[in-house]
Parts: sequence; C-alpha cells; structure tokens
Amino acid sequence: MLAPFVIFCADPINPRSVDPAFAQEAEAARAAGYTVVVLDHDELDHRTDPGAALRSARFDGAGSAVYRGWMLRDVAYAALFDALARRGIDLVTSPAEYATCHHAPGSYAVLKRWMPATTWLPVSQMDDPAALDQTLAAFGAAPVVLKDWVKSQAGYWNEACFIPDASKADEARRVIRRFRELQGDSLVGGLVFKAYIPLEPVGSPAFEYRAFVVKGAAVGSWPRSREAADLGAPPSALLDEVAASVPSPFAAADFGRDADGRWWLLEVGDGQVSGLPVAEAAGAIYAALRDALTPA
Repeated sequence: MLAPFVIFCADPINPRSVDPAFAQEAEAARAAGYTVVVLDHDELDHRTDPGAALRSARFDGAGSAVYRGWMLRDVAYAALFDALARRGIDLVTSPAEYATCHHAPGSYAVLKRWMPATTWLPVSQMDDPAALDQTLAAFGAAPVVLKDWVKSQAGYWNEACFIPDASKADEARRVIRRFRELQGDSLVGGLVFKAYIPLEPVGSPAFEYRAFVVKGAAVGSWPRSREAADLGAPPSALLDEVAASVPSPFAAADFGRDADGRWWLLEVGDGQVSGLPVAEAAGAIYAALRDALTPA
C-alpha cells in the first residue's frame, strides 16, 4: 500500500525543495510515513495553472493526499483538486469543503451557536448604502470587527479593523473605506462583520488556542502564544462538540475566552492552509490524517 502524499509549497529559489517555512513540518510528515511532494504556489494561485504548478511533483502511483501550504483562492484549489484527480490522487478535502471553511460565511450557519454574532455583505452589495446600514443595524451600538471572507487588517486595528460603535455610520464607513484600500484587489468575497468579544485578559493581545479537526474529531488544541498557555486549553467537551459539527474533513478552529470565562469559537479555517500554532502539533495532526487517508 502506497504511503499517503503531502503536498507542500516549493522553495521559490530551489523549486524541487520544500519552502523553508514548511521544512520542519515536512520532516515531521516524513517521519509519520508520508511521501512529500512540492508544487509552485505562484503558478497555481496567481496563474491558476495546476499543470505548471505540479511540474516538479513526483507521485509514484495513485493514492490519497493532503495539501499543506499558503492560502489558495477557491478557484485555484478546485483546479488543483481536478488536476490531481486526473493523476489518480485524491485530496482529502473537496473544493466545496475547502470553500466552506476557508470563507467566513461558509460554516457560520452550522457553528454559530459557539461564535460571535456575524453578518456579511457580498461584493455585489458593498457599495449599497442601504444594504450596509441594514447589516450594521443588527449590532445596534455595539463594537464590531471587520474582515473580508478570508482575512482582516488586524495590524491596522483602529483604522481598518475595529468599529467601536456600529450605529455611527460615518465612523463605520471610514473604517470600511480604509479596509478596502488596504485589501485592494486581494479582497475576497465581500465584507464580514463580527461582534467584538473582549477576550481575557482584557486590553492585551488575544490569547487564543488553535485546534485541528480531522474527520469530525478534535486532534488537539495548542496555544497560539506563550502567554496563552497560562489560560489553559478550551474544555474538551467544547472541542468535541465543535469538531463534530465542522463541515470539512480537515479544519482548524480558533478559540478564545472572554472576561466572564466563556470560551468562544472565534474562527474556522481550512486545515490545509492554517498554520501550526506550535511545531509539536505536527505529530498528532499527521498521525490523525494518515488514519483518515489510509483506506480501511
């Protein structure tokens, strides 16, 4: 039986090698029994050319695979999925499942009971003042956080991410305008508005945990910063409930605790393009994925 494949982004300087950002993880994958192959991320994501992207990929037969690398547009991921299928390689996550967890609105309906209240405007309605007013009205005078379907501009918190009072239209539009300027052509899907949750410790950077989910089971959760470890991990019962509801075979889920001690599911992402919170997480994740990728 062939070992499962893991497909990493290639080093732009040495295209037959793994990108240095994923080199340590690739060693962990090899140690877990995977065959490592590489692809050219620019050819795939920028030019949507999976043939060129896979030029250096070497598969020694048909089998199952998981991608681990930089984010991909949904159309680029779908092109990769189809190109691999023609070579007898089955990616663990379908294009529909990828988009569901990669785009913020995709998984909200099934996960909203654990998440901050969230609304969104598609690109087609971003310049509709009435639609924007109606969307923000759901939050009253409460603070909200702005992002697109994939990313925020948290590095520009006050000018392009945080809206202190959703009822103040001029202030909200100022933040939205700056966010759109910074995102430029990279803006994905539209605008997403999330109720702001003051996480513990209040006034400090968010102390978050990231869990990985494989086939409906939480593999584990790890602190995203050294300081976050002081909070302790989210309750296992919460992790299990969320994992069982995640609409994808491989996903990442970020959790934070508010000042009242409640744990929130802050965000869900596709597991193939979510960074490891700590290098040590690789062993458990790849072991779980190998079981999922290996036919019974």
